[in-house]
Amino acid sequence: MTPATDRRLWAVAGWLAVAHIVVMLGGFALESTPMLGSEPSVAGAALVEASMAMTFTGGYLEFLSFLVFLMAVTLIAHLLRGHTDTSRWVSSSIAAAGVTYVAVTISSGFAAGAAAMYDGHHGVPLATVTTVNDVRNFAYFLSIAVLGLFTLCVAVAVRVTGTLPRWVSSTGFVAGGLCVVAVPGAGFGLVDDATLVWLLWFIAFAVAALHRARKATTVRSTPPPLA
Repeated sequence: MTPATDRRLWAVAGWLAVAHIVVMLGGFALESTPMLGSEPSVAGAALVEASMAMTFTGGYLEFLSFLVFLMAVTLIAHLLRGHTDTSRWVSSSIAAAGVTYVAVTISSGFAAGAAAMYDGHHGVPLATVTTVNDVRNFAYFLSIAVLGLFTLCVAVAVRVTGTLPRWVSSTGFVAGGLCVVAVPGAGFGLVDDATLVWLLWFIAFAVAALHRARKATTVRSTPPPLA
């Protein structure tokens, strides 16, 4: 890979990470989804009384954000591939975990959530609608562990290849480990805390990627000293 290509791809990876977070949070702002164990009145307000058009718009934005994340995952895996058997194995694990996370989120999380909202506005009993939505909630809980695996693999790859600052790896171990261990404590809100920590880490990763691209540009554009 030429230095110019490497620079451009790191910039793309950074902006894809930023785009994923921005679009996803925009989707969250429009959605109204009850969590596991919500009171019937809360579930009814979210799945039966809330605007289906607005919720579906938010859900579609969130769906698009995960398509962006899928692109980011494959690019990050490529950029962290390295030149050793270990780094190539970890790179493959990054791609596999990222793709699995997106697949579980879209197929089980988004599909079940959309079905619950649609059924709630078409006369299906609230108990049934809540059950369908709980499938979405449990899919979300399990997907966070897969996201944690993705993050841990990125942390290992960064440490092995040395392509990004060491703090990206150190904080990645913390964020990824928290995502994995938070799943059993989902009923106590630990998954939400882990997700927030991961979002902060991914923003930091994006900044580090953009800084690497900018640093490479600065180094290349600096003229050599006069003899």
